[in-house]
Amino acid sequence: MDQPRRRVPHSMWIALAVVTAVSGWFLWLGGDVVSANREPDKSSREYVADQRDRAEGVPLLLPVKLPDGYDYGREYEYNHTADPSDPDDNPTYADTREILFMPIGGVQKHGGLPAIGLCVEAAHSKQTACPIGPHHLLRHHGQSLLHIYAASDGDQDLTTWKNVGFTTDLDKVTWLH
Repeated sequence: MDQPRRRVPHSMWIALAVVTAVSGWFLWLGGDVVSANREPDKSSREYVADQRDRAEGVPLLLPVKLPDGYDYGREYEYNHTADPSDPDDNPTYADTREILFMPIGGVQKHGGLPAIGLCVEAAHSKQTACPIGPHHLLRHHGQSLLHIYAASDGDQDLTTWKNVGFTTDLDKVTWLH
């Protein structure tokens, strides 16, 4: 004898619809949270402008064109030497600015390109706050002094950086988008 089919109560269908809607909402919201935590694009003009605008003081000097084997700047820092005798001392004033450029394939121990650090300070500074090494390069740019140095162990050859042009104008920087 055939048993009659049992019908699913309406309340069960409603509960299933609510659970589906709430689950979808959490997945959608979770996608927004994940996308909000993405790393910023460090090769964008907007990101570099934000880094530049964090502090006044010495300008942010950037290579117009990067030497072969290097991509965008990785770390943008500025340093401020506090003056305890000055009540109006501004912690968002940059005495120096530093940027790190890594080789595209990373730093190789033997025969690879070194990581490069660029440090900018006022040309009239009495004492340098930038790293100095036996192979670093110095360039004057307006009222600024640019130190170019190998920021990694191993190869210290800076030859590819000797003829690089530098600018403060982000629109002239070819490796930014």
